[in-house]
Amino acid sequence: MKNQAPIILNCFSRGGSNILWNIFLSHPEVCSPIKETLELFRINPRKNPKWAGYKLALLSGQPLFFNQWHLKPRKQISSNVQEYVDQVLFENKLNTLSDAEMKFKAEDQLYVQDEVERSRLVLKNNNGLTYLSDAFLKMYPDATFFSLVRNPISLYESHKRRGLAKSVGQFSRFYNTLCQRMLDDAERLPDYHILKFETMVGNPKEVIEDLYQKANLDLSMVPRFRFKAKRFVHSDGGHRTKFEMSKHYWFDIDNLHEILEPKVNDFQNQLLSESEIEEVMKQTGDIAKKLGYQ
Repeated sequence: MKNQAPIILNCFSRGGSNILWNIFLSHPEVCSPIKETLELFRINPRKNPKWAGYKLALLSGQPLFFNQWHLKPRKQISSNVQEYVDQVLFENKLNTLSDAEMKFKAEDQLYVQDEVERSRLVLKNNNGLTYLSDAFLKMYPDATFFSLVRNPISLYESHKRRGLAKSVGQFSRFYNTLCQRMLDDAERLPDYHILKFETMVGNPKEVIEDLYQKANLDLSMVPRFRFKAKRFVHSDGGHRTKFEMSKHYWFDIDNLHEILEPKVNDFQNQLLSESEIEEVMKQTGDIAKKLGYQ
């Protein structure tokens, strides 16, 4: 495989995946394929489909292999298909060199091609792509996996606001299924770690130190951290950012509170009715307790 020792992130959409992704992308020895994994292999004709996705579907016989809403295990893929996926990821990783913001390995330093080629790949696998961990482990026995979970009440609010949650019941089944898969994978797969969103935004410095240690990354190589500005809910219920939307900004590790809001869950929960909160708690309570949520 062209990619060695990749870092694979399994996340919920709207659950803090960009924060986690950018924590790793701030390290000069880590690069991404620029887009999320599902975007690179998308075959939905209404959402900018990719030839790589159609080819992968044909080669593997699994048209839903990279479908984020397919919440079922995937069959293993042949060595030829593994090499094809690896090649697509490697080629897209090279797009780092031409991306307006990712081409910087530090604020004032550009990558050169050899550095990007040798860099460790970090993938963002959202929702149903959590079920790809077995396939990726087969491809990359030296991979490190991180799953990011979030309090179900706040995640429900995020999904409801964006039209992803049609009902509490539909969301709860989705949440319970993915969280249980993450818990099962953490038990049976090597080098697989589960992280809470709330810990990440509440204690980012300590979390970064821990994540880098688990991923075998040298923290001293990162003078500042680069994060993408995204809107989030504020205490008044407003949904905004004080930065330019979708642009990346650099921060000292001791000043990450300038971009991360530790109370965002509380602000989002205020937008829900008591009955909605009670119903989410009722339907996700068992799995939430397993994750350490009260």
